[in-house]
Amino acid sequence: MRAITITLPAIYLLAATFTLQAAPLQRGYFISIDGLQPQLLESYVGRPEANPMGFHSLWSGGDVYPQTKAHVISITASSHAGTSTCSSPARHGIHGNHFLRNHKKVNGFKEPFQSETMWEAARRQGRKVASFAYVGMDGTTPERTADFGITYPDESRMGKPAVVTVPRGGVTPVDTDIVLNPEKNIKFSLHFHASGSGSTANYVDLQGTAHQIKLPGAAEAHKPANLLIHDGERLRRIVIRLVSGQPNTYLISRASYNKAFPESFRASLEKAGLVWPDVNIKGLDAQLAPSEAVAVQGILDDFLADVASRTIPEFKPDLVLFYQPLLDSIGHGFQNKLPDPRSLSGNDPVTTAYRAAFKRVDDNLAKVLSTMRQNDVVALMGDHGMTATTTNFNVAPLLPTNIEENVDVYASDSMLYLYPKNDFIDPVLAKKTGESVKEALGKISWHGKPLVEMATERATTKPSDWNYGDAIWAFRSEEGIWFNNNSLEKKTFLPPKVAGMHGHNPGSPAMLTALMFRGPGIKPQIHRETVVSLVQAVPTFARQLKLNTPKDCESTPLF
Repeated sequence: MRAITITLPAIYLLAATFTLQAAPLQRGYFISIDGLQPQLLESYVGRPEANPMGFHSLWSGGDVYPQTKAHVISITASSHAGTSTCSSPARHGIHGNHFLRNHKKVNGFKEPFQSETMWEAARRQGRKVASFAYVGMDGTTPERTADFGITYPDESRMGKPAVVTVPRGGVTPVDTDIVLNPEKNIKFSLHFHASGSGSTANYVDLQGTAHQIKLPGAAEAHKPANLLIHDGERLRRIVIRLVSGQPNTYLISRASYNKAFPESFRASLEKAGLVWPDVNIKGLDAQLAPSEAVAVQGILDDFLADVASRTIPEFKPDLVLFYQPLLDSIGHGFQNKLPDPRSLSGNDPVTTAYRAAFKRVDDNLAKVLSTMRQNDVVALMGDHGMTATTTNFNVAPLLPTNIEENVDVYASDSMLYLYPKNDFIDPVLAKKTGESVKEALGKISWHGKPLVEMATERATTKPSDWNYGDAIWAFRSEEGIWFNNNSLEKKTFLPPKVAGMHGHNPGSPAMLTALMFRGPGIKPQIHRETVVSLVQAVPTFARQLKLNTPKDCESTPLF
């Protein structure tokens, strides 16, 4: 039989080649708004100040799931790990923000994932990934490094923050040393001076050049002064803010820097004067008012939006991971002072601050989404909701005598774990120890409700269903109760450590968050009665971008 050869016209081949080269890949935006409460979001998007290009563009123009739960555990690190791997903690290995592994305390934000993430899957399929502080993308290993991105810097390399009060009248300047890099003992002096025309700060940089900066006055309390200074290796940023209600008192941040990758990307940010702002105000007892807390914490969110919106058009990634922490910070600071956790219509200081926080994140979102092209896809979600913290419960006085001879008792937010002291613990002893703790806690109630809503032991659970790692027992508190284990404190019920918490129970109505998609072919539709899971976010997102899901994914697309 003679072979028949069919030759396509040359002009057809040229046209096909041109089409393949000219059509860019769809870009995907995967956006995490930490602590996003869906009822507050719905209240905000109906207000006139809502940015039409931000939350509103997704709420009204996308597929919206306002009743979305975290997968298994709602705490930040574990929820993000579950979302990005679309798997359970039993598989990805992140059981909380902090927990014990091999008898040592580990940080859930830094621990390696034990299953493939969405960004690893995307890179495996030839896509270029950018990350802007997304949880888990810290650049410490190849698996946790994007093609380019920026992450939280190492706090141990930033010295300490400070509060300085300058006497009125300008009689005596106030000098304070600012540590740029404690590892190398690199520092310089700031000289604060107050006069009738306002306060200034003078300093000589490490290259010997003298500088003077004007500090914000009472009318500019929410406008920080930014100081950029080179430490010999990299550019650092210091933020100086006036503390409201305290004349001539300034909050000086630590000297932060960019932990960005690759090196060429970090250098490009420094060249543009974009340097990470430190907003860590813990330990200073600054007593910030709600509005000022938004102003301070929001500096970081603004910075991440500035970096993302500037670099996405330049570096042209296929997948953008973007993170905003402000709403979570405000929730932890003021949730139990919010008059109505379902509405932002009030005019009290706390509700007003929440509105300002939503507005700030909304405008940042609009700035990032402005880089989208016609056929791009966006998925936006929270990682958990937020509930008012009612009490801090100290379990130490109730623990059975000598219990810690056999187990480590570890309290973490709404969880209490029992870990074996050694690699092995006698099963009979493990059961007896856990039962004794369960009995002691079961006798306690708070305002008529039990202290514990869940008590479970590893010995009676299938290994594939055990989501608490090395622990042999796990206890979860009722909503709003924070566990503590302080052997020096004799009281059990103590004032709340933080005003808001999100615990570990994804099924709690207060822990529900929102999940939204927008892109070509996605019809605007709001599912107000359907409870879905964040573990479905990546499969849905991947389908829209024609990508395979991570290897260990345990879920399927929503549509």
